[in-house]
Parts: sequence; C-alpha cells; structure tokens
Amino acid sequence: MTITHQTVIDEEGNPSAAIIPWSVFMEIQDCLEDGTPSPDELEAMNETERDRKEGNHSAFESHESLKARLGIR
Repeated sequence: MTITHQTVIDEEGNPSAAIIPWSVFMEIQDCLEDGTPSPDELEAMNETERDRKEGNHSAFESHESLKARLGIR
C-alpha cells in the first residue's frame, strides 16, 4: 500500500507526524479493529511465507540494507 501524506516537522526539523487522507485512515482503522487482512494482504502474507519456506532469500531485504535505505545507523 502506498500512502500519500504530508509530514509535520517539529521545532528541531525532525518528522513528528503524518497527515493522511481520511479514506486511508478509515481503511487502516477498519483493518486494525477487526484484525482481518484484506485479500491483497492475505496473498502478500502467503507469498512471504512461501518464500520463507522455500529459502528464497532474494525476496527479502537484509537488515543492514533496510537500515541504510531508511537512514538508520
């Protein structure tokens, strides 16, 4: 899921909040409240589990790569 948003910056220039469309918020809230994944989410989870069981490491991003992409040290 791609979420279009606006980022709220605090006094020190750090991201402190995100403003998202109401429809996206309601979709997330519904998912969290009932705990039932959508058909797309269920398929993504099943695909991930298949990759894990088959040892398909190329389907996953390494911890170090993810940290670098997110700018986390």
